[in-house]
Amino acid sequence: MTAGLMLLSSCSLYQKYGANNTVPADIMGDVVQPDDTLSLGAIGWRQLFTDPLLQELIERALQNNTDLKLAQLTIEQAQNDLASARLDVLPTLSFEPSGALTHFNSMATRSYIVPLKASWQLNIFGQVTSQKRQAKARVQMQEEYKQAVQSELSANVAAMYYNLIMLDRELQILKETQVVWEESLEAMRVLFEAGLYMSPAVYQMEAYLAGVQSGIVDTQETILTTEATLCQMISEAPHHIERSSFEKFEMPSHLHIGLPVRLLEARPDVRQAARNIEIAYYDIQQARQAFYPDLTITATLGWSNGEGAVNPSQFLAQAVASLVQPLFMQGRLKARHKNAQLEQEKARLQFVQTLLNAGNEVYRQMHICRKTEQQAAYLASAVHSLHEAYNGTRELMNNGTNTYVEVLRAQEDLLTAQIREVENHYEGIQALINLYTALGGF
Repeated sequence: MTAGLMLLSSCSLYQKYGANNTVPADIMGDVVQPDDTLSLGAIGWRQLFTDPLLQELIERALQNNTDLKLAQLTIEQAQNDLASARLDVLPTLSFEPSGALTHFNSMATRSYIVPLKASWQLNIFGQVTSQKRQAKARVQMQEEYKQAVQSELSANVAAMYYNLIMLDRELQILKETQVVWEESLEAMRVLFEAGLYMSPAVYQMEAYLAGVQSGIVDTQETILTTEATLCQMISEAPHHIERSSFEKFEMPSHLHIGLPVRLLEARPDVRQAARNIEIAYYDIQQARQAFYPDLTITATLGWSNGEGAVNPSQFLAQAVASLVQPLFMQGRLKARHKNAQLEQEKARLQFVQTLLNAGNEVYRQMHICRKTEQQAAYLASAVHSLHEAYNGTRELMNNGTNTYVEVLRAQEDLLTAQIREVENHYEGIQALINLYTALGGF
């Protein structure tokens, strides 16, 4: 009767973990589009980054990166632990031969025993089952970690790649500005020699030109260091990175966010946090199971010559069943159970915070994407207008009806607007990359 009650009370110890992690409907603020059935994070990175040169770089990074290789090795270690946990249901076998030489009253007695021992721990209260399920959850958590490393690596490679293209465009603008300002300087020198301008005007134009030339040197150096950083990501020695022109990248016309549950399904950090709750659940199971007895069956089979015979004269067979029931463990079992419950609560709170962080990230990146898209048309119009203004002021200066100060101001305003247009374009690309990873892409 007592054994039956123990078995009945232990039924809950066999229950498999059932995830019950709900996602609040407003986790991503006002950017959720309930009618969407496909999330941006559900598409592959090759569908988002269609540039063949970028795709090749990401492939090389995924193949060579050290952090990703370390993550794979960690997965293999967890898989080995899982394989070991699955084998715990089988008995252990050991071969333990022994011999003895005894001297008594000048008489020597030799004896030996050649046994094969087997020990089997019965999984009555689910101790082995909980360990196996927990090991499986650890494997899955490490796989989520690998995907997180892969996502971050791919996003960083893409961001660096487009940063290089942005720098190329800035360098191109600076070089074009240098040519224009050299022409303006030459025209101003002619006007100076004709007595229409004082020498300070020429010196000021030379200073502006020197500033542009200094910017060209700085940009060229930034390109080299950025290329070296990207080479480090793909685990290659520093070298030139082949890349496309900045104008070839096009933002998707519609950014689909998808339902909030997509956030839970796709993001590796959210799935990792959910796995932590599952692992903590099996810690509680094992802490409960520690209150129940362990039943172990040990069998010995072999030969012995306990009487000193030369040949095996005795066949040895023995079977022992042992039941170990913890009675007084100085409160350690109870403390372990309470701590396991606290760990699960900590894991649950971390899961909630991970969800909040994820939703906040999606919210911010989505609004940056929208902002840069709206600003693109305004900045393009500003660049066009300032370019026309510069041409007009320069023509007026050549005709002697305008001052060099207005020409310098028009040139400086045009350069600033051109650089701002490029930076806004890159800001939109970076926000799109961040949004893609925030939705669990890659």
